Amino acid sequence: MKKNADHKIAGPAKAPPKATSKGPSKTGSKTVHKKTGTSDSDGGSESIVVTGTRLTQTRLTNVMAGFTVSADQLRKRGYTDIGLALLREDTSFSIGDNSPIGTQGSFGAGQSMISLLNLGSERTLTLIDGMRMVGGSTASLYGAGSGSQVDVSTIPTSLIKQVDTKLGGAGAAYGADAVAGVVNYTLDDHFTGVDFNAQGGWSQKLDAPSEKITFKAGREFDHGKGGIVFDVEYRNSGGMLYNDRRNLIGSGATSYARPEYGTSSNYVYTLQSNIRNTLASVTGTPQLTGEDFPVLYGQTEDGISGANGNPLIFSADGKSLVPLTYDYATKNALSVIGGNATALRDYEQLYAPTQKLNLTLLGHYDLTDHLHATWQGWYARGTAASDTAQGTWNTPDFDNPLSLASYHATGDVNGAYTLSTDNPYLTTAEKTTIKSALAAAGQSTDTFYMSRLNQDLDSGMYQTTMQMFRFQGGLKGDFDAVGRHFDWSVKGEYSRYMNDTWEPEIVTQNLLNALNATTDSSGNIVCSSGYVNAPVKTRSSTCSPLDPFGYNQMTQAAKDYITADAHSKNVNTQRDLQAEIHSTLFRLPAGDIRWDIGYEHRREGYNFDPGTFFEGWSGGADDGSDLQYGNSTIIHATSGHYLTHEAFGELDIPIVSPAMHVPGAYSVSATANGRYIHNSMTGGYWTYMFGGAWWPTRDFGLSGNYAQSVRNPSITELFSPETTDYEDGIDPCSTEGISSGPNPATRAANCAKAGITQPFESNFNNATIEGKAGGNSKLQNEVSKSFTGTLEVRPHFIRGFDFQGSFVDVKIHNAITYLDAQDIMDACYDSSDYPNNAFCKDFTRSSSGQLTSFTAGYYNIASYETQALKASVDYNTPLSRFGLPRSSGSLDLRGNYTHYLKSQESYLQNTYLLSGTTGTPNDLFTLNANYIRGPFTLQWQTIWYGPSQYATQVTSSEYEHNKRPSWAYFNLTVGYELTKNFDINFMVNNITNALPKYAGTVSLTRYYEAIIGRSFQMNIGAHF
Repeated sequence: MKKNADHKIAGPAKAPPKATSKGPSKTGSKTVHKKTGTSDSDGGSESIVVTGTRLTQTRLTNVMAGFTVSADQLRKRGYTDIGLALLREDTSFSIGDNSPIGTQGSFGAGQSMISLLNLGSERTLTLIDGMRMVGGSTASLYGAGSGSQVDVSTIPTSLIKQVDTKLGGAGAAYGADAVAGVVNYTLDDHFTGVDFNAQGGWSQKLDAPSEKITFKAGREFDHGKGGIVFDVEYRNSGGMLYNDRRNLIGSGATSYARPEYGTSSNYVYTLQSNIRNTLASVTGTPQLTGEDFPVLYGQTEDGISGANGNPLIFSADGKSLVPLTYDYATKNALSVIGGNATALRDYEQLYAPTQKLNLTLLGHYDLTDHLHATWQGWYARGTAASDTAQGTWNTPDFDNPLSLASYHATGDVNGAYTLSTDNPYLTTAEKTTIKSALAAAGQSTDTFYMSRLNQDLDSGMYQTTMQMFRFQGGLKGDFDAVGRHFDWSVKGEYSRYMNDTWEPEIVTQNLLNALNATTDSSGNIVCSSGYVNAPVKTRSSTCSPLDPFGYNQMTQAAKDYITADAHSKNVNTQRDLQAEIHSTLFRLPAGDIRWDIGYEHRREGYNFDPGTFFEGWSGGADDGSDLQYGNSTIIHATSGHYLTHEAFGELDIPIVSPAMHVPGAYSVSATANGRYIHNSMTGGYWTYMFGGAWWPTRDFGLSGNYAQSVRNPSITELFSPETTDYEDGIDPCSTEGISSGPNPATRAANCAKAGITQPFESNFNNATIEGKAGGNSKLQNEVSKSFTGTLEVRPHFIRGFDFQGSFVDVKIHNAITYLDAQDIMDACYDSSDYPNNAFCKDFTRSSSGQLTSFTAGYYNIASYETQALKASVDYNTPLSRFGLPRSSGSLDLRGNYTHYLKSQESYLQNTYLLSGTTGTPNDLFTLNANYIRGPFTLQWQTIWYGPSQYATQVTSSEYEHNKRPSWAYFNLTVGYELTKNFDINFMVNNITNALPKYAGTVSLTRYYEAIIGRSFQMNIGAHF
């Protein structure tokens, strides 16, 4: 699975440090198709459309395992993001590749992607009324996902009738990508009337605002032959920063850091508050040289010391030099506790501000009694932004000292500023202090260096505008021939998903011009003469001198001169055509043998245009090569497409029916389907599914299926050009990583063979390292084998009760996996054949052991296996059954539970766990308890996560308080129908204001409601 890569060049590792676990991160009401056969008292012969099969099924013949979330439940909880809704409501969902929560990738801000069974968004197929949806991932290597995962935020929540999820076994019914399972969104295309809803949300702290307004109108025409539905939906969510919850996840939060320098500890990482970073300050840190850290373990190395021995930094107004303060230094060379050093969590986003607008038109018309037409037209538009992120870093940790000569010679853009000690923005006192320190160190007093986090020039802000068009339509009909009745359909779909991302970027050439300030004959500060602008458009082409001392002391004219508005665009298109026909072969005593055959043709196309800024300065380097304009590596265009031709078929065989009254066999059936696919990139292959159902009595039954599914490599994985990449992580040979992994003893022995002695502080743990990454045109298909077995208990003597328990086993071979720098090093040092392991050649170290380069990318190297138990229960009963009056109302209980027996990724004979962390607990449970009495409804929702760990596969001495207890929170919805046309719902999220332990170190996406605290929503609806 591709991990989030970053095209930005430099920055320290984020706090908390990366965990070592690997990873990509009752069937409810269904649409009634028709009635067939004889009816039994429990409704078992109702034919329904079942996701995962092409032919209609009954409850007795369904062989697919899964769960359904209803539109009523989505409205009761007031969800504004369907991806987050499914993560809460259906425990088989895991965290997807992107959501509005947390740090946003610049190519795909605000997208919402879903993932089943910890197997990744790219292995979860998304359908709309049984047809595919265009992918939302940007084709660039730096997009939020590498496959064909769908941005489900484009789906109008007000039109959803239900969301039907099936686990494993769906590849033969729908083709590629249904490796983990399939999620089918059924839309309400037969709605009649007018429906209006207005909803607003806010937290107890009066932040985290959200709103949703929906309008839906539908009517029949031509005496009921046709119908049309028009829907408008607007959603808006306000942005949130880490520091909006400062002491939970912000700069004052408790998070992991190395213990205090000079002390002993039982743990490599301990929980500490107010962690600060000394790599650079936002006001500037003056240095004697531009080649070493300004601070080491809290002590001055090549910085300038004050009277108390602490390093000096510029004051906020830039007019003086003040000491860097802290309570104490940690064993991490760049971290201290407390004081005025840089708090990286000041520049982290909790929730992306997003807006979404959906316009949808659905329709159907009966041309004749035997010919029916359907159509859909969608338009979606949205914006999402990053309000803050780490800006551009300039420090010796990343590059040689920054100057025009070094920039054009090496392309380095992140080294410490090279500045004149006569810079006109320096005060007399500052000049004296700096020159005295240089002289005392035997350095020339003409030049000094400065480390800086340029947060006032580049705040990490960007905005993505998304548009999506979708058109779907078809004909279906039936006829009689050769003594048989035939049903047929022809349908097609075309979708287009577009992203336009805007990012303000620093242009290095212009920055260096602006830093080279002097005074003219009148004493005005101006740019030195002879400057040459970079050949890229900035907001102003007139050089204006820039004051780098202090925070935000530069003029707007200087900012405009060095800032380019970078635009990148991505367009994904999908065309899908299907034709199928089904009928019967002959009749057995239990019923007709049914068959279905069909053909499908699909085209997927992806096109990413990085734009002028990211393409770089053609021939700008001294050697004639291309030169990056700023802090972003050169990004190349990525494009490609593929075609499929697919033939499929399905066969259903009834063996025993209830009408036969066979002892021990109330109902027995078998089903099989298969699909042959020819992909223009990867050739031909088969998918298939065999399944059966056996109900010994009417009260309980067993069903299951065995299937083979396939995922094709995506355009991104195949064709991304190799480019410069910058990554950080946990070096397996560092003190932090040496005791982790599947076999710490093997890792330690191999690191010792490499000549790395302990303790070892790796730069890779503290800051990004330059390497290479790209696609792999030799990738092959992934292949999965899955088995699901389900027990359903629906006793006729307990009316309204239904229980389903399923075992799901999915094994994926030849899996496409993005191995980043840490993965490659882990693979090398965790192997039993070091140093002959193939990945040991994909990175290099210096003589001191520091990582100097790596080559990351996609490989058909991994295997995944998930074994899970999935259970659901549904019980609906009037309270009068328990002796209460009929007016007492009714109770509806609906819950689902997932337990992971195994969830892991393996490559090179090493196995890494995918579950067990706070983001992916091994046990998850959601229960919705509803009380209904006339116009009044009340729902109490319980969401429970089992015991977890901050990091798996680490020794007991790695992280203090690594083990986390189980945790639950509760949500409440109270609804009342004011009249037959008006209703109101009031929701309270996290009603007890529950918090997990050590909230600064848990998964934000999983625990978002806890981080926000108690919050409220109100929904007012009008229905006519």
